[in-house]
Amino acid sequence: MHGILLFALIAGPVLWASLVYFSPNRSVRSLLVTLAALMTAGAGVMLAINGKMTWELTGALWPNLAMLLEYLIVFVIIGLGLRIKSLLVATFGLIQLAIIIAGSLVFKSPAGHHEAAKLIIDPLSIILVLIVSIIGSLIVIYAIGYMRKHEAHAPATSASTNRFFFYLVAFLGFMNGLVLVDDMKWLSIFWELTTLCSFFLIGHEGTEEAQKSARRALIINAFGGVAMSVGVFSCQYMTGHESLALLVQKAAFFPIALLCLATMTKSAQMPFQSWLLGAMVAPTPVSALLHSSTMVKAGSYLILRLAPSFGDSTFGTMIAIAGGFTFVAASAMAISQGNAKRVLAYSTIANLGLIVACAGLNTPIAFAAALMILCFHAVSKALLFLCVGTIEQEIGSRQIEDMGGLLYKMPLTTSIASLGMVSMVVPPFGMLIGKWMAIEAAVDKPMVLTLMVVGSALTIFFWAKWLGRISTTSYHPEYKIEKVFFSQSLVNIILIIGIVLAALCVWPIYRIVVLPIVKGYYAGMSVHAAGMLTAIADFNEWPMYVVLGVALFAVLAAVLAFKPSSIRPPYMCGENAKESPEGAESYAFIGPMDTRTVARVSSYYLSSIFGEEAITKWANTVAVLIIITLFGVLVK
Repeated sequence: MHGILLFALIAGPVLWASLVYFSPNRSVRSLLVTLAALMTAGAGVMLAINGKMTWELTGALWPNLAMLLEYLIVFVIIGLGLRIKSLLVATFGLIQLAIIIAGSLVFKSPAGHHEAAKLIIDPLSIILVLIVSIIGSLIVIYAIGYMRKHEAHAPATSASTNRFFFYLVAFLGFMNGLVLVDDMKWLSIFWELTTLCSFFLIGHEGTEEAQKSARRALIINAFGGVAMSVGVFSCQYMTGHESLALLVQKAAFFPIALLCLATMTKSAQMPFQSWLLGAMVAPTPVSALLHSSTMVKAGSYLILRLAPSFGDSTFGTMIAIAGGFTFVAASAMAISQGNAKRVLAYSTIANLGLIVACAGLNTPIAFAAALMILCFHAVSKALLFLCVGTIEQEIGSRQIEDMGGLLYKMPLTTSIASLGMVSMVVPPFGMLIGKWMAIEAAVDKPMVLTLMVVGSALTIFFWAKWLGRISTTSYHPEYKIEKVFFSQSLVNIILIIGIVLAALCVWPIYRIVVLPIVKGYYAGMSVHAAGMLTAIADFNEWPMYVVLGVALFAVLAAVLAFKPSSIRPPYMCGENAKESPEGAESYAFIGPMDTRTVARVSSYYLSSIFGEEAITKWANTVAVLIIITLFGVLVK
């Protein structure tokens, strides 16, 4: 049974993607994409039900296939470097080629001996498989309707939609392979395959901006691929194996440090964040799937796998500082952004930084906090990206300032997006619980604690500002639900229902899912740590739900008691003008010299303080110094 499920999760999406690539028309393609998504999601759920185990791939086929794929991927990277005229990409490819050749010569297995490739199914990998298989599949289904409308407005140089869905669906299989394998050679293969998918999807439009962004993404992630390859080589040289689990047990810090560097590139931690920001030019399903809920989680997953090896070390503390610094800097720069997708991108970078910080702290409560953030962030951020995609197609803009009065224009999507934003910052949603636990875990590390507190405060600013902009509207006696493609509305509704249910079950999720994983990873934890985890699990959440229920009832009562006759127009320094040619959401008044003046409202962006130009250069410099220090602590 496990073998069938593993095939369906890893090879299945690639096979479905191949059928999608050759589909003759849109209807057939939509059917194939839907079937691929449903079967992948079903296989993920079935794997979770079947539980944990270790699966070995024995025989000569698998090491030979791994070697073939290694060479194929590295030649593709070199070829792409030459095609896009990037000396860096080609050089990184050549370095990886040299490492592969050196590895095959230095670590040559005896004749007839073939080391088995292991796949580990445990609670942590199951969480990631569920995120990829369920949330990823929902995003793929959403893309059916999105791309249908997108095709009508796509640039003339746009690549084929069949090819777009090929990479989108195949990515699900590559990502599942990445989180399930224990053999680091296969881990490196799937790591690079996700990089290639990202490159082709970011450059899908074929515009100059898209190609430039895809080029930057390939350069940074190819650098991360080199770090990964050197880490795998040094692991085999120092320990005699390529097992991720055994590497964690032996705590060989040099290969671990290289793998951590690779995770920082994939998770767009500073100073590597520019590739993720540039990737926002891609169609919204790409942003939601690769650059919010799944691909960037590959780095978070790997660093959580490595976390138990850190111990209470200076190395772990530097990892925590690196993640905490990214959390603060990215949250600050999000304040100055007027482009909605860039706000989401910076928020993603910040929350990934928080996960990295928790992994560096490497305490049971920090690990629990990282798991909470990992799970709840994936759902909320995927929903927000999809809502922005729907809004953009409706109003023709990603700018937050163009979203004034959106509650009237798109009441359903705006309501869903508003609840998605609320889920990022208030209780009982899991993101706030995870952040609170992270702050609690950092009380013994003053620098990390300060970074977490400041970063959390900054996140409130940009979420509240955006939420206020889209939810404020003038009075209208009735609202009409906007018309959106069925696949888009369906996915958004499913995700928001999932977020609400998760909020109602946040403590059961902690007790049933998170707590057992933490206890398994930290079997020898101190009595104090065990007591803190138990105290959180024993928290009586019902009074909080009662208060929220009373608040919702009060709001509902106020809405039902509302009378249109009580509406009064706002005073705007003059008599209100009765008619407004600018539209229903504009307010006009009679100003000086009896001139008609339109009142306009805009948000504060504080660009002089939090602008990218004001922060990026010095923040990247600090981030580089932190990484240098990270490797410096290994030198004794």
